[in-house]
Amino acid sequence: MLTESSLEEVTEQLNSFVNITEESNREDKLALIITGQALEHALSSSCSQLFLNVAMSCGAVICCRVTPLQKAQVVQLVKAQVKGSITLAIGDGANDVSMIQAAHVGIGISGLEGLQATLASDYAIAQFRYLIKLLFVHGAWNYRRLTNVILYSFYKNICLYMMQFWFAFFNGFSGQVFFERWTIGAYNVIFTLLPPLALGLMDQDVRAATRLKLPRLYRTSQNGREFNAKILWVWIADSIFHSLVLFFVTGIALWHGAPFSDGKICGLWFTGNTVYTATVITVVLKAGLHIYHWDVLSHISIWGSILSWFVFVAVYAQVWPTLPIGSEMVGLDSRLFGTFVFYALIILTPCIALAPDFLYKIITYQVGRSLLKSVQRQEYANKRLQRGSSEQTPLKRYTQIGETSSIESM
Repeated sequence: MLTESSLEEVTEQLNSFVNITEESNREDKLALIITGQALEHALSSSCSQLFLNVAMSCGAVICCRVTPLQKAQVVQLVKAQVKGSITLAIGDGANDVSMIQAAHVGIGISGLEGLQATLASDYAIAQFRYLIKLLFVHGAWNYRRLTNVILYSFYKNICLYMMQFWFAFFNGFSGQVFFERWTIGAYNVIFTLLPPLALGLMDQDVRAATRLKLPRLYRTSQNGREFNAKILWVWIADSIFHSLVLFFVTGIALWHGAPFSDGKICGLWFTGNTVYTATVITVVLKAGLHIYHWDVLSHISIWGSILSWFVFVAVYAQVWPTLPIGSEMVGLDSRLFGTFVFYALIILTPCIALAPDFLYKIITYQVGRSLLKSVQRQEYANKRLQRGSSEQTPLKRYTQIGETSSIESM
């Protein structure tokens, strides 16, 4: 406990605490209690780093009888000095507003002390006990959802526009587009609009009850395992690989043209729309591989997005000359839908492109030793048992990876 009232005494006491923390091997058992008067000196420029070292060596720090400004200063000290820290402040009154606003994430509790804290916060809850579910369930879910949406948004756009880059080598960098202009504009607006919503709004990697029983699952988001530079570059490399497969496999297949029943052969727009169709299918199914919780909206997002492209082609090919757009697409719907090679390519090419992704998902799911993969396998086993009987396999308590003991089923 730190209750001294002068800077010299506070500094001396903190130095003695440093010796205690260095000698102790049970840092999580230590706690620091400091009064507002002592905190005023501890936060001074000459003593703040020493105070922070002691505080970071403790499992808990209790600051009592402190001013609103001091609350904010403690948060700002951690934000400024602890690399990679994410601070959260929670309060229920007007005296907590400055602290809530200083933290990365501010949570206000609506209660007897008014709504000042709630109005200044990022999130509002009715009771303090709801914080557990807010962090361990909704916080973890939304972190994963947001990272998937960000990664997928980079992926789908790189995949499409890299094919225009590959095409530039064959047109002498003349600026000729590979896809019809309005189909390019509709790519993000129509054909790949719903998959990010499926990833970002409704997806759940594990059930809420499971996350509440196993708080250790939250560590994956704390440690940045879901979103970092390595994962971003993996997604970028995957998008480039998919663009190579989609462009060159289709291009090689149609290199000498595809004959139609009237003796004509395919041209630029037939090839471009064949590649575009395979791209839409590949990109949408890529999102499906990263959806854990399939429901009606997920199915509509995936299969509806693919269907929307075929409907668009059938309608858009009839627009010109009624509207002064899409002249390149006239009659192309019958060419595409009436040619066997078109169907063969839009099935074969996505399968080749997504084969490594599919194999990787299977391997990591079956033999992955992370806590998340183990829990997902357990939940899937429970679902299969529920279909055949009313009994359910007990959920396991995971202590360390590879060490489990059964507890009551969820």
